[in-house]
Amino acid sequence: MKLNFQQLEQHLTKKLAAVYLIGGDDPILKLEAMQMLRKAARQHGFSERIRLQSESGLIDESELYTTLYSPSLSAEKILLELDFRNKAPAKAIAAILESYIAKPASDILTLIDMSKLEDTTTRSAWYKALEKSGIVVTIWPIAREQLPQWIIARAKKYKMTLQTDAAALLADYVEGNLTAAAQTIEKIYLLKPDKLIDTTFIQAVLADESHFSIFDLTEAMIHDNPSRTMHILETLRLDGTEPVIVLWGIARELRLLAGISQQQSAGSSWDETFKKHRIFARRQPGLRRFLGRFSAQQCQACLVHAADIDTILKGGKKGNGWEALQMLCLRLV
Repeated sequence: MKLNFQQLEQHLTKKLAAVYLIGGDDPILKLEAMQMLRKAARQHGFSERIRLQSESGLIDESELYTTLYSPSLSAEKILLELDFRNKAPAKAIAAILESYIAKPASDILTLIDMSKLEDTTTRSAWYKALEKSGIVVTIWPIAREQLPQWIIARAKKYKMTLQTDAAALLADYVEGNLTAAAQTIEKIYLLKPDKLIDTTFIQAVLADESHFSIFDLTEAMIHDNPSRTMHILETLRLDGTEPVIVLWGIARELRLLAGISQQQSAGSSWDETFKKHRIFARRQPGLRRFLGRFSAQQCQACLVHAADIDTILKGGKKGNGWEALQMLCLRLV
């Protein structure tokens, strides 16, 4: 059976299936889906949790077979998680899964963790067996036009109410990044707001009440100040700011700059361009100087660099996220 994210919560209030597969790329929705399943498993007595994974993405077939077919030494019911995010099941593993899915153990609940489901996976015999007798949950990204409602709904889980305009402002700022949106909502909750959350409140949160904000970082880059840029970046790191939010702040500014540069190349005046993008007068001189040093093509190249860092931050590529952010910032000053 196939379910989407919204259907999973209702499903878990009923009798659990023996095998689940959760696939998708969005880290927030996928993590929440897995946490819902883990909670339901605990409520149904699956108190022991085993997760099989390896750095290479290859799960040892003998370890998998032993775990599936040998009784638990503690006599407890097991939630078995199989991590196939980096690599789909190899032939031997697939054969074990296909055989097991046909006759699963009553004391094991199996959760298969995968990234985006490729055609090679959905055509495989083990997947078709799972789809027939188990549950497949595909996590789809939230569409941009649906993001404000998602933000409002998520805030309600924290017993907070956001005005529609406030949710739209936050959605515009994070530009579809659910991780950044979720972290901002958690931050708002920690501030313990005692009233309806409006755009003024959201602007204050985005500006950050710490020593430096992401806006300070991008302004330092715009004004070609390397030492201040590095100092602010390090302060943000020490303050516990999530690197994904820093990255999205930089990428947001780069997209704005690339758009302004392209309009300039097309013959628009500075006044027309700044008016279209609603750029405050105080920012205009700095942006003009920056675009005297960087072309639209160079801004786009930096956005490609930012996308590479995003892959690192999501675990899709090895590297240190903060060090990668340092290199990007140095490239821009």
